[in-house]
Amino acid sequence: MKDIVVDPGCFLGLCAASIEAYNRETNGFLLGGRSVRRVRRPRRVAVLKAAYPIQTEERRPSSVAHGNLKAFDRARRTVNNLYVGLDLMGGFHSHTGRDGAPSLSSLDVEYIEDELNHLARQGERREEWLELVVAIRKRSYARRHEVAWTFRRYPKKLGATIAIKPTQGYDVTLAGYWVPVEPNGGGALHAAGPEEARLFMPWADRL
Repeated sequence: MKDIVVDPGCFLGLCAASIEAYNRETNGFLLGGRSVRRVRRPRRVAVLKAAYPIQTEERRPSSVAHGNLKAFDRARRTVNNLYVGLDLMGGFHSHTGRDGAPSLSSLDVEYIEDELNHLARQGERREEWLELVVAIRKRSYARRHEVAWTFRRYPKKLGATIAIKPTQGYDVTLAGYWVPVEPNGGGALHAAGPEEARLFMPWADRL
């Protein structure tokens, strides 16, 4: 099951976290579950219901990292206990500016691998991890725009232009990747090649 539905609350949380931190990167956890949804037809999908940004990270224009592993573990325990009925599905991070692409870099995969090994040492061993990349770019408009959302369609990704002021907005593109995990033979986990998922927002079609 590689298809993913992003519910409104999760989408708004991803955008708000990325805009708030701009032009530095942000990251956090994704909460949701698995269900049957009608997306063109009934199908089994992963449903993302909430995005929880981690407040204690070290944020830079081209990277974001755990500044404090104790705070990271506290945030993980918080989402596990606070979001009753939802599962920790994976994480998200943003890519900012002109060079920000909606794709996973080799450094991103290494970071996910380190995170998965840390979770395994804490007793949370996983077979796969879902990572959402939020590519965001600030825009200034010479012509006044209506303060509104405009959605873009891609074969797998999701896109939106968010005008938060008549003369200022953000272009946002979301991409999702399933990262499978396998033992590396030395007792640790290896993050294998990521596979891009198809993202859906059926509710956006009704706006």
